[in-house]
Amino acid sequence: MTIRPAAALEAIASAFALGTVRAAEYLPHGILNRNWRIDTDRGRHALKELDALEPDLARRRLELLPRLAAAGVPVAEAVPSADGDLVPRIGARAYYLSPWIDGDHPRGEAMTPEASRHMGAVIGRIHTALADPATGLDAPKAPELAVMPLGEAVAAVAMHLRRIEDRTSPDDFDRAAAAGLRRRLDLLAAHGHRRPETAGTGPHGWTHGDCQNWNLLWRGGRIVAVLDWDRLRPNAYGEEIARAAMYQCVRADGSVDLANVAALIAGYRTESAIGTEALAEAARHRWWRIAASVWHLEYRYDKGVKAAEALFHSDERLLHWWTANLDEVEAAFM
Repeated sequence: MTIRPAAALEAIASAFALGTVRAAEYLPHGILNRNWRIDTDRGRHALKELDALEPDLARRRLELLPRLAAAGVPVAEAVPSADGDLVPRIGARAYYLSPWIDGDHPRGEAMTPEASRHMGAVIGRIHTALADPATGLDAPKAPELAVMPLGEAVAAVAMHLRRIEDRTSPDDFDRAAAAGLRRRLDLLAAHGHRRPETAGTGPHGWTHGDCQNWNLLWRGGRIVAVLDWDRLRPNAYGEEIARAAMYQCVRADGSVDLANVAALIAGYRTESAIGTEALAEAARHRWWRIAASVWHLEYRYDKGVKAAEALFHSDERLLHWWTANLDEVEAAFM
């Protein structure tokens, strides 16, 4: 994918005083915004084109990064444009730039207990740093942790199933998604009684909002940068750690390495105080959130985001394994 419009590449290089652009490679893993790696006279950089985030909000998020770095959180600080703007508008689009940091995005089989423990400690450090008044964030309001009723979850899944079945020319994904939704209805019928009954308790505060493998850059068994702070928001700490653990420790077949989950939780608790009951409760809430959600299909059919297809299938595999091992997962979180 080229930067849109194609002529914007020279304008971007000029705005950031990058000199000559030697190469630009589109990075296909983003869902909400678009990303490129660009090689220039000033070195290699990561470029993000905003789509789902307002430039003013992106600017405020990026202004936090030097304060987080000072608190020991590994980040990739934004590079200001030639006139000092962190998020300049160039043509019809807004962009921000950061230095390119070499690394990879391991998960599942590539994780070890040592790496998992380190990841947990980094997330704990993030929560502690964001809670420090020196970071400059307002005191957060308590998050609303609504639990979708079983009937609403069933209705949402059934609606998407009807929508797919009504397509006149279904493709391979349509057929696979329809089969997945029928299995989901069976799962909800059999296990809906295990839905959390309350909205949950436990400590809360500002969180990264999207601590998953594509936003964690690793090198040499350590996280060298936590990327993409676009979804920074108040939330229950347990919700973020449960989401991160089950993203990071899931294998390709949907099973989860529970020893790595336990190590990740242990690492988190070295940096942030949270009770074991709150963590187990957060895991149950996360399970239900996946069971009751079909957000992937909204992205696929309403927004044309095909990257959501793979996430739908991987979440389906995880959901069915998790449901069969619900008690063991919560024991790992405790």
